[in-house]
Amino acid sequence: MCARATSAKLTSGPIGATLARLSAPMLVGILSMMAFNVVDTFFVGRLGTLPLAAMTLTFPVVMVIGTFTLGLGVGAMVVISQGIGAGDRTRIRRCSTDALTLAGVCVALLTIVGLTTLEPLFRALGATDGMLPLVEQYMIIWYPGMLCYIIPIVGNNIIRATGDTLTPSIVMLLGVAINAALDPLFIFGWGPVPALGIAGAAIATVIARGATMVVVLWVLCFRRRLLGSLWPGYHDLLASWKTILRTGLPVAVSNAIIPVALGLITRIVTGFGAEAVAGFGVATRIEGFGLALVYALSTGLSPFVGQNFGAGRIGRIQKGLFLSKMFCLAWGVLLLVLFLLFGKALATCFDSNPSVVRAASLYLWIVSLSLGLRSVHHITWTSLNVLGRPYDALFLEFLLAFGLWIPLAFIGSRLAEIGGLFGGLSLANVVGGVAAYIWVDRVVEKQRRKHEMSRLAV
Repeated sequence: MCARATSAKLTSGPIGATLARLSAPMLVGILSMMAFNVVDTFFVGRLGTLPLAAMTLTFPVVMVIGTFTLGLGVGAMVVISQGIGAGDRTRIRRCSTDALTLAGVCVALLTIVGLTTLEPLFRALGATDGMLPLVEQYMIIWYPGMLCYIIPIVGNNIIRATGDTLTPSIVMLLGVAINAALDPLFIFGWGPVPALGIAGAAIATVIARGATMVVVLWVLCFRRRLLGSLWPGYHDLLASWKTILRTGLPVAVSNAIIPVALGLITRIVTGFGAEAVAGFGVATRIEGFGLALVYALSTGLSPFVGQNFGAGRIGRIQKGLFLSKMFCLAWGVLLLVLFLLFGKALATCFDSNPSVVRAASLYLWIVSLSLGLRSVHHITWTSLNVLGRPYDALFLEFLLAFGLWIPLAFIGSRLAEIGGLFGGLSLANVVGGVAAYIWVDRVVEKQRRKHEMSRLAV
């Protein structure tokens, strides 16, 4: 069992087939995570506008915590996948255990801070007197249950580092299924279970996440045998945490950049009216579903790059990245055709208001011109993190968001109103994607030369 968990499975075999095998299960997992939020929103929306608004207000806080957690998970995945490639079993078990311990410490700190700052934080986010009690009902349950949210995220990234992307996807689907079953039970009540409203949604979420936590810990402990002693010693523990955070913190910051930038872009869109904002929101949701396959490829690419980097198979990384970039460009062309043909019809499914449909379809028609290169940028960001170059990834993300998106969107909005704004975003994606394409090729080639020189020296 231990050998199975710590052997490099991705350093040989057909590259295209390997990436497809890694990515296919992740597509299901990513779509299921999108469905998790949709299910909560659907059932809470049945309670009325105020509970739905209150729950919507909690999303930024949940997203920020999820962003930080993802950073820890990616940091652990990088170290573990490279350790698997190098055949270092001690390093793999130590990092896996210490990553979960670090996550537990973070949960304790975040819970204390969250509960003590609940009212002032959500007041600052715009909670009204009518919304705040509902927000408190939800977050008083969610904060202590945060452990059930964070441990599966970190644990699933550890499992992915072994090359197993199917198990995390099954775990995520399990969470969605349990949440969908429990939401109506606890929100509206049934039999002996009272109607708990928005608090019921929080309870259902914590139970669903708790079930996934149990499964993830079982897989790590008994199936993969990746967990060791919880206390390796003060110095060893801090050294392990430092190694994880070296990649994890830049990833967390990188993840936060895009939501912040989108918030600022939305602020620009508000100048064109509520219908434009609604159309922008509809279009970005449709775009997100269209890019789900790219996100799956990116997630599957991570253990592939990490294991081959640890094994010194740099040429294999170059071929995998080339195939991935070609797929992204081809997928971008397909999305362009689909959105040109069906963009208006898709927007109508979300909102029949002609002004909203017009804004949404305009976004899909213009921005879809650049989605291929936007996808290249995304897989580049992921690959640089796994290659141990998180600050390169952070720079490229900052360049796209604040160096290109915001200024070009602002300039475009002044020159040609909302169509110009969308054109600015499209141009930003093109420039950012080309920069990322060139950047990652240079980084990998530099690593290849460095590895060859080290081999010759030996």
